[in-house]
Amino acid sequence: MSDTHKKGSNSWRMPLLATGGAALAGLAGMYTFSQLTGQATDKEKAWRYPGDDLIDANYDNAYSSTYAVTIDAPAYAVYRLFKQLGADKSGSFSSEWLERTFARLPFFNSYEIQEEFQQPDSLMPGDIGAFDFHGMSMEWADVVPGKYVVQWVDTKNPPAAPGSYAFRFPGMKHFAAAWCFYMVPLKGGRTRLINHWRIGYEPASTAMKALNWVNIELIGGVMTRLQNIYVKRTLEFNKKQQHTGKFMRGVLGGRWFNSGTPAGRWDGTPLFEDTYTQWFRYGRHNPAVKEIREPVTDNPDWPPTGPGTPWHGHVDEDYFTDWEEPAFSWEEQIRQKRERTYLPDWGKKKK
Repeated sequence: MSDTHKKGSNSWRMPLLATGGAALAGLAGMYTFSQLTGQATDKEKAWRYPGDDLIDANYDNAYSSTYAVTIDAPAYAVYRLFKQLGADKSGSFSSEWLERTFARLPFFNSYEIQEEFQQPDSLMPGDIGAFDFHGMSMEWADVVPGKYVVQWVDTKNPPAAPGSYAFRFPGMKHFAAAWCFYMVPLKGGRTRLINHWRIGYEPASTAMKALNWVNIELIGGVMTRLQNIYVKRTLEFNKKQQHTGKFMRGVLGGRWFNSGTPAGRWDGTPLFEDTYTQWFRYGRHNPAVKEIREPVTDNPDWPPTGPGTPWHGHVDEDYFTDWEEPAFSWEEQIRQKRERTYLPDWGKKKK
């Protein structure tokens, strides 16, 4: 064999070996992280949890994947954070970079408690547990304040919401999963968080079993472990700011380049320095606009009418006469979707 041929052969063999070695190392790391650390105890794994019945009702091959972590915070503090779970709320509390990069799911984590997600009706059975905004969803099944929450999906009982769908993987006829979070209060103001999956699927083939292991145990296990770690850090007041947040505050918040302008109203206090995402409704207590004028919530002079206005001759001057904002109605939303029309005199007071 010529030296030239040997060099050509090595030119592709070495990168291939390096890539294969990196892949094996990555898989070994994922296996160690997901299967050898952060698992629940054997007794915790063997326990039958509320919500398991949802899967067992339709499948005889159901099995569980259970992780756990002890958190130095009371059970209610843990519960109210999970009350905000979802792509439409405060994210997944796992690695949002992995969620968005590989799963293509629009999770953006906010680790602050938000008023709008803590109302009595902010989370109710039947609400969508959103993975994205296209329809891949679970549905909240059980909501037991302070104790546990269960979200669930099953192709045999798809979510009720229009636009949603019960997801499954290629090769499956049916798939069901319950993703559950149980808070066990411990003495000393601590909590044992049980992060529990239970799934069932058809057909019960070897290929589908392997697919579910990779998805739920290996990849899902990594994400669940990260979720437990991030939640524990958050609730114990040890969560650090993301690098993207630091960068944006530095560039646009006036921290860098010696702008001399404070980054925020609470600059230099924990209400800014340790509050990494915004308290979206806090300003209702005393809106900043009041430092200039009162906020406007009613303006009888809008829209302007008459000669000299941009819309003279075109504006419907009576549109807002005897008008009030109508109560929201799901029945009306359904009617609009079906009939593709809007109500005449929508919002007009009945005479």
